[in-house]
Amino acid sequence: MHKIRQELNQIRYYYSRREMFEKASGCVGRSSILQLVEKYNKAICFASDAQLYDVYVCIYTEGYTQEGTADKLGYSSNYVYKLNRKLIEFFYNYFKGEKAA
Repeated sequence: MHKIRQELNQIRYYYSRREMFEKASGCVGRSSILQLVEKYNKAICFASDAQLYDVYVCIYTEGYTQEGTADKLGYSSNYVYKLNRKLIEFFYNYFKGEKAA
């Protein structure tokens, strides 16, 4: 699950600097981080829990903190913390199952 956390941090960084990545792709080339972003974006679309989708979008694509996400969604910080853990578990199981297939 440590790998999932690291990759989610890379995705969060990408979205915080998205404009730069898009500009640079024209002169430097397409960054491999986009493959990672596409992999996770595809996976979250298979989440049956809409709250996980919400948390992914708020924290990892919009750059909110867990506390900011709680405020935005009207949840307690503790509940968002639990949802984020559940999100990481979802990705872990999703990708584990993808490798088994």
